Amino acid sequence: MLSMSHFRAVSYRASLHSAVLARTFGRVRSVSTVVDGSGTQTVEHDSSETPFTQQEMQDLSNVFVQPEISIFPSIHDVKPEELVGHVPFGVKSYFVERSATGNLPVYTDVKRDGKIVTEIRKIRGDPVQLRNDLQNSLKHIPKNDFKVLMESRKVVIQGDVVKRVKQVLSTTF
Repeated sequence: MLSMSHFRAVSYRASLHSAVLARTFGRVRSVSTVVDGSGTQTVEHDSSETPFTQQEMQDLSNVFVQPEISIFPSIHDVKPEELVGHVPFGVKSYFVERSATGNLPVYTDVKRDGKIVTEIRKIRGDPVQLRNDLQNSLKHIPKNDFKVLMESRKVVIQGDVVKRVKQVLSTTF
């Protein structure tokens, strides 16, 4: 069984919270219940008057609002050209992905009519630019021997030039 002093303490604490809320946030209604030997009484309080003026209330609300201070700009304010190392990938740039063992994807293939071709696979970006760069590096191969397959993202070169292409890709690019 709870004692009468416990009920009085709870009632006092509730009325104290109501007073603080009334000072901070303006009008607050509170209900307190008093239990004594004669019975239970419920009293409703309406604190329409606050000890603070409107200016004081504004000052108090400004204390709890933290200003947004950041040394970084908003993501919407940053342009891609302003980023470090910005080079638009895919146009005039490419990447030849190596295998898990570190080998370049340059292979020899024999076609139906017996022709031997060299294929460069796993090209990410612009395969046409890779073809142009290879044509500049491998000048002894005629330009009409190079072919780009855009659907499969491959560069096909007539003849067996795997060693030369791998040497150029591993040293120059």
